Amino acid sequence: MSTPFSTPEDHPHAYGSQPGAGGSGAPAAPPLRGPHPDSAFRDGSAGYWRASQDDKTLALLSHLGALLVSALVPLIVFLLKKDDSPFIREHTRQSLNLQIMLLIAGFVSSLLMMVLIGFILLPLVIVTGWVFQIIAAVKAYRGEMYRIPFVIDIIK
Repeated sequence: MSTPFSTPEDHPHAYGSQPGAGGSGAPAAPPLRGPHPDSAFRDGSAGYWRASQDDKTLALLSHLGALLVSALVPLIVFLLKKDDSPFIREHTRQSLNLQIMLLIAGFVSSLLMMVLIGFILLPLVIVTGWVFQIIAAVKAYRGEMYRIPFVIDIIK
């Protein structure tokens, strides 16, 4: 009588078989491009992303660089590392989308200065952008993802 397995090692319950071969073991890495589940953007999401220390550092620098040099630093990191790590890709993408939204909000606030509301709105836009970048930088350092509120996904 023959078995459907050519060798004993091919059997899914063979002694000494590779862990993970039968569906157990470490989970697969997150996809490079989304969609990612909503739980990947909540507190405690570091287990989903499993980012290396280098990934965390580059994501942190992209957010801090956005505070100092606007969109230039996250743009450079995004262009150089977007295909290497889903963690870096998502953080730099979030940072770039925030910078684009801040540029649009700053332009609208400047136009509204003619009716005086822009003098209140522009500092509010700037401070809000700083707060979101700092929160995202802290999350990046922890290896977690942060979906910045009110930001439209312009860069996908």
